[in-house]
Parts: sequence; C-alpha cells; structure tokens
Amino acid sequence: MSNWYSSIYNSLLIASSISFMIYFFASGTVSLGAIISGYCMIVLSITMILYIILFNLLQLKDGGSNLQILLNIVKTCGPFLLMASTIGYILYLVISFKERIILGHVADGYNTFSNIIIIMILLQVYLVYNSINTDKFKSEKKIPSITTNILYLYGVITIICAITMNTILNNFSADG
Repeated sequence: MSNWYSSIYNSLLIASSISFMIYFFASGTVSLGAIISGYCMIVLSITMILYIILFNLLQLKDGGSNLQILLNIVKTCGPFLLMASTIGYILYLVISFKERIILGHVADGYNTFSNIIIIMILLQVYLVYNSINTDKFKSEKKIPSITTNILYLYGVITIICAITMNTILNNFSADG
C-alpha cells in the first residue's frame, strides 16, 4: 500500500485516542459525541488495516488446504473482527441509551464499565499502532502472533465489560 493509505489509518487511530481523551474531560452532549466519534474512527481504521492484512493473506499461495487457509485468516484477522464487532455493539448501546446517558440517569456502574472499555480499547489501539508501524509489518503485512493473542485476550475482556454495561443500562438505569 502506498504511504498515504498508512497515513490515513494512523491518523484515524491517533484522532480516536484524542477523541477519547475529550470524552474523559467533557460531560453531557460533548462527551457523548466524543465517544461516538472515537468509536467510529477506530472502526474505520481497523477496517483499513484489516483490508491490508486480508489482501496480503489472499495473495499468498502456500499450497495448503482450504482449512489451513481459513484457520490462518481467523488467526490473523480474528482480533480485528472481534474488536470491530465489540465496538459496533458498544456503539449500539450508547446510541440506544443516549437520552439516559446525556441526562445522567444511569447507574454509577455504567461510567465505571464505560471507562474500563475505553481503556481496554486504547490498549488494543496501542498494540495495533505499535505493530503496524514496524518494518516487519510494512514489508510482510503481518502482525506478530503474540500481538494477535494479546489482542484476543483484550477483546474477550472488552466484550465481557460490554455485556455488563448492557445489563447495567437495561436493568439498573433510572428515569429520573
């Protein structure tokens, strides 16, 4: 890929991190807008990185069976798909309950789990950012397997926190 393409997904990752920092220091509508825009920028960036990795995987002709190729795709692209689907689920929750969140009619646990989720996603972004800015990624278009395993771990923790946040928003929110 050309240099401008990598500049775009790197810029989106950095902008999403800045957006999450705005979320931490703002309140009300500004806070909600910052978190929604941060999540959207991360999903765009992940999609762009996933395209590079998947395109490179499909170009390789190892002569392996279809099952080996499928397992290699799941192993390499799985953490990014898990992260994107988790963020999509969180975006759904935030947008569905935006009125309650803006008015502050949510339980204290929502803020706790929302902050934990953002920290976990920022850790994932940090790992991805460090991995894609190496010479190995630029030449081979591959993320090291230890990084993908850590991304899987953080992704599972994030999805557990998102499910907990869903429970809090559905069952422990007050209307006034």
